[in-house]
Amino acid sequence: MIETERLLLRMPQLEDVDDLLEFVGDAEVMRWVGGEAGDRAATIEMIERWRARWDENGVGQFSVVLDGHVIGRVGLLVWDSRTWATSSYSEAGPNAQTELGWALARAHWGHGYATEAARAAREWVYAERGVVRLISLIEPRNVRSVRVADKLGATPEQLVSTHHCPAVVWVHPR
Repeated sequence: MIETERLLLRMPQLEDVDDLLEFVGDAEVMRWVGGEAGDRAATIEMIERWRARWDENGVGQFSVVLDGHVIGRVGLLVWDSRTWATSSYSEAGPNAQTELGWALARAHWGHGYATEAARAAREWVYAERGVVRLISLIEPRNVRSVRVADKLGATPEQLVSTHHCPAVVWVHPR
């Protein structure tokens, strides 16, 4: 668990499903995270996938909690830089890239929560997991996420192609 001034970051739980439906069911939110809007079953599947990644990699998505309600997620995903497909540390080996990502329900955009949560997750992964290079993959038209990356002091490095879309690799400072 990580606490910030306004937020709590914690492991995702199946009990988060009702709150996360606001996130997963919104096509505008899901547009930027590479998926289609989904229902309750899709939300449960997403939570289970997040938990499995924690088990496999020792890093993963945190549920972002504001005033007792989950408003989205922030956390870590492993990519294989040979293919820019999601992977695991064991599968990608030396080609593993750790990504810091964030996504909130639309009602919570524009309040600084994504920046606050991402900064805390970044500090945690550097201090607790020994990650030496941290990136964010951001679709160039996602101006809100570009703004968050900029506020975090990340710098754009290159354009890559993922299965979902082209993305700029933003490199985070230590």
